[in-house]
Amino acid sequence: MNYTQNIYILMSTYNGFERLKDQIESIIHQDYEHWSLLIRDDGSTDGTVKITSDYALKDKRITLIETVRENIGPANSFMQLLAHSSSDYSMFADQDDIWLPEKIEKTMAAMLEAEKQYGANTPLLVHTDLKVVDANLQLIADSFWKYQNLSPELGSQLNRLLAQNVVTGCTMMINRALADLATPIPAEAVMHDWWLALVAATFGKVVYLDDQTILYRQHGNNSVGAKRWGMKRVVRQAQNSGVVRESMLRTMRQAQALLDRYRKQMTPEQIDMVEAYAGLPFMSKAERVRAMLKYRFFKHGTIRTTGFLAILLMLERSTP
Repeated sequence: MNYTQNIYILMSTYNGFERLKDQIESIIHQDYEHWSLLIRDDGSTDGTVKITSDYALKDKRITLIETVRENIGPANSFMQLLAHSSSDYSMFADQDDIWLPEKIEKTMAAMLEAEKQYGANTPLLVHTDLKVVDANLQLIADSFWKYQNLSPELGSQLNRLLAQNVVTGCTMMINRALADLATPIPAEAVMHDWWLALVAATFGKVVYLDDQTILYRQHGNNSVGAKRWGMKRVVRQAQNSGVVRESMLRTMRQAQALLDRYRKQMTPEQIDMVEAYAGLPFMSKAERVRAMLKYRFFKHGTIRTTGFLAILLMLERSTP
């Protein structure tokens, strides 16, 4: 397919010296050639900046964003990059993965089809599945969604997204309507991809492409990563209930930020739902159960949902 839209690829780097070249090369060798790669370094202390500078000199499509190279974390770093994107379409790249050759073309086709169906002024997010590989690119799982027991269809719905994100940032493309509406990202956002997915689900569409477009490399320094879902992981999470509880509370603060910013643009039904999720810590145990069942604040799978309910019932009631 002969698309000519120029796509901005946004990459935040941080001490990625070992694997960065492989990722940049995989972008350079995409079947789709109309792209610009914007790179912001997040305070690296290794040879990362030298690598990106060398590539920028060799390929005019690669630009380094000259900002103060302080460490502000991936979410804020990606949002700074998004502020520099003048394209109608933006993609997000991690520094240590491998993009399969047709990634951009397939994602662009899905985005244009979504805009044809819903309109270019509709905030849209397209994301895909991934292949999970180890540090040496040996296959761990052919499908990240199956490996993690995730449903991208259910994960496109606002009530499910409030409780759990299924959108992996390095697979997604967003259109200009979503970029303009969702930025700047609030401090309460758990991650940039989760925030963008919430805004898209509230005011537009989250579209998934059932295809693996990335070799998602797992190693000791992944910011998020892919851990096999199963009973061993459930036990580990149960042993770290304090961490899990704080993670849950962060999702509720994120929901409150969504409500604070967009209340006037939301439907009454959306307001009720998001208010209920953000307000879970302030409810009695019985009220929490009723809200969870009414709005179907479920995670993916019975085990996750049961664990979510158990932690929810363990929370001390907060005072507004």
